[in-house]
Amino acid sequence: MPEQNQHRALLAVNDETACSVLRGYFRSRGDFVDLSPGTDLLTAAREIHPCLIVLEIQNGDRRPEWLRRDLPEIPVVAIAPPLAETKMEAVRSGVSDILTLPLTKSEIASCLSRVLRSFSCTCRAAASAADNGSTSVFDLPALFNSSPRMVEIRGTIEKVANTNATVLIRGESGVGKEIAARMIFLLSGRSDKPFIKVNCAAIPNELLESELFGYEAGAFTGAHRSKPGKFELADGGTVFLDEIAEMHPALQAKLLHVLQDGEFARLGSKRDTSVNVRVICATNRQLETRVTEGLFREDLLYRINVVTVNIPPLRERRAEIPNLIRYFLDKYSAVYQRSAAPLDSQVMESLTNYRWPGNVRELENFCKRYVIVGDATSMVRELQPRKDPAAEVINTQINGQNGDSTPVLSFPAAEPAEPSLLEIGRQAAWQAERQAIENMLIATRWNRREAARRLQVSYKALLNKIKQMES
Repeated sequence: MPEQNQHRALLAVNDETACSVLRGYFRSRGDFVDLSPGTDLLTAAREIHPCLIVLEIQNGDRRPEWLRRDLPEIPVVAIAPPLAETKMEAVRSGVSDILTLPLTKSEIASCLSRVLRSFSCTCRAAASAADNGSTSVFDLPALFNSSPRMVEIRGTIEKVANTNATVLIRGESGVGKEIAARMIFLLSGRSDKPFIKVNCAAIPNELLESELFGYEAGAFTGAHRSKPGKFELADGGTVFLDEIAEMHPALQAKLLHVLQDGEFARLGSKRDTSVNVRVICATNRQLETRVTEGLFREDLLYRINVVTVNIPPLRERRAEIPNLIRYFLDKYSAVYQRSAAPLDSQVMESLTNYRWPGNVRELENFCKRYVIVGDATSMVRELQPRKDPAAEVINTQINGQNGDSTPVLSFPAAEPAEPSLLEIGRQAAWQAERQAIENMLIATRWNRREAARRLQVSYKALLNKIKQMES
């Protein structure tokens, strides 16, 4: 078994000179090198379990595509002749990087060290998330290896990681924003320092300031002793501000001061505290719209939007869905000690065509339920959107899906039973409530906090109601 800092590479390279240079590079690092027998690369990869596959390709070679489909967690570096068409084929197949013949030692070192560093970072991100009790999308080793678009995003992450630039990660809930933030942190020079996540939507506004910046004893009732905030605890490291759009404008001004000067004052303190912290922000909202509504400071948007990483929703990466399904089924079959039957082609097609509004997180939960329940057909039927006009209006306005022609699942509906009087009353009440929420959201220009205030319900309760309407 190789040591923890060593890697095992599988070479499928016909060019003898290139193969010799590559073997020399890996051995100089102390890595293990295996040569593919050339008959069945996929079988060899499954037996050896390499950390990296280096594959020499020609025009029309389908092996990179097969490897990405069946072993998406293993990065593949293609060695190609200096032909633009062959390189474009390799890019479309989702390889991690490309080397061009004839190889040079400097090119090999630059390319392979970058790929291996990224591979180690992804594994460490999974381990770090697992240590923190996260078992959702954040343990996906292949998330940023699964398609050319995701490989491009990973390239941006690698470029920005070793700078101190503030990064804004945009994307819908469940697409993997936190793992992107952790990859930036782990690839940076701050990886030996703290990584502290703060969910700005999960902490009430009146408590968020003290959570971020701390307080002195006597600053408010109940403050019997001083407490450092997240920025002090993260000194030298990274603070990840998730759902930054939900931060109150008054607190945004203090955050802007920290980003500009690296200084802030604890609540109740008369002196400033200096920190050296990198800030990574994430949001599933359109911050430009929040600026127009007066809910987000324009100067803060400019300050955090130095580098933007846009992670696309799963419905725009449908080719990845079968690979992700296989990954999750294998994972939860092992977790629950159950053998999940392979999904038939019709079910797989339905799952690929489904919109997955919850993105990878929703897909993971579906696979988890399937391993436990084992009835894919009924579970797929449950994914059908309900035919309710008010719900469609809410869903369209919130998710911005006007004019979307993506096919939805279609299954024969069961014969409805006669509803009871109690059920009729419940449905009428729910319909009235749904209509009231819709009207208030329109009246407040989809400002959910203002809508909650006018409806005299908590912000969290309103969010739960909207989620029920989306289901």
